[in-house]
Amino acid sequence: MKRVLFIIRVSALASLMLSSQASGQKTYAVGIGGGAAIPVGKLSTSQTTGFNGIAVVALGVADLPIGVRFDGIYNSFSRKEITSPPTNTYAFRVAGLLGNLIYAFPGSTAKSYILAGGGWYNTKFDVAGTKAENHWGLNAGLGITFAVGPVASFLESRYHFISREPAKGGVLHFVPITLGVMF
Repeated sequence: MKRVLFIIRVSALASLMLSSQASGQKTYAVGIGGGAAIPVGKLSTSQTTGFNGIAVVALGVADLPIGVRFDGIYNSFSRKEITSPPTNTYAFRVAGLLGNLIYAFPGSTAKSYILAGGGWYNTKFDVAGTKAENHWGLNAGLGITFAVGPVASFLESRYHFISREPAKGGVLHFVPITLGVMF
């Protein structure tokens, strides 16, 4: 009987400790990252692979695999040197503020996730006198989070679709591949 009472007490104590530990889990994260930005479709005819940067604020619930993520992005594409026929191509940049839903699959040391959302994109060709344009767009992608020491790292790729009128060049597509850290 003493042994049963001891097991019940230890189990109750462990349960209390683990539940307080779970309720104390962080439900937000901030992060930064960068990598390559690959032009796709019509954008790839005039621009080459460039770079991207991202600032992230992620919000979630400790017991649920879903969350919300807000991203500030910056992508820059260099112009392609096209000699035949000669063209006037210029460097191109895309900045944006995005809201995404994220679903994380279960995992112990690494967790894969999918995310999708939309937001506001600001585009501009690097030509004197041109104005930046604002457009709405969508994005979707997948990634993986993993620990590197005390920091959570992530590697992800997303497909961005920016809706523009045909008179302004039509739809833009690009795919950034990003490596970052979350705190």
